[in-house]
Amino acid sequence: MVVEITRADDRTTVAAHVGDVLQISLGTEYDWQLDPPDGTVLTHPVQTYLLREGVQAIWLASSVGRSTITAKGEARCSAGQPCQAAAFTATVEVLP
Repeated sequence: MVVEITRADDRTTVAAHVGDVLQISLGTEYDWQLDPPDGTVLTHPVQTYLLREGVQAIWLASSVGRSTITAKGEARCSAGQPCQAAAFTATVEVLP
């Protein structure tokens, strides 16, 4: 199953099951930089495909446990103008 995680999930806990695909879709308003997955509960599969616009990552729920997704975003703005920043965090609880 695909579990989509969006900005609406900021500061929440999202449930997934081992084997689920997590699609992190934070949108296009900001240039997002995600911290890498923990490598145990959430893993990054070998990526042989392009992500569609607005999707920042595809991760796998690999084992039972809890993991946190964190990201920082910088608004897209013209050169020389101050850019607004954003932050995102969500906890993923992976169940059997």
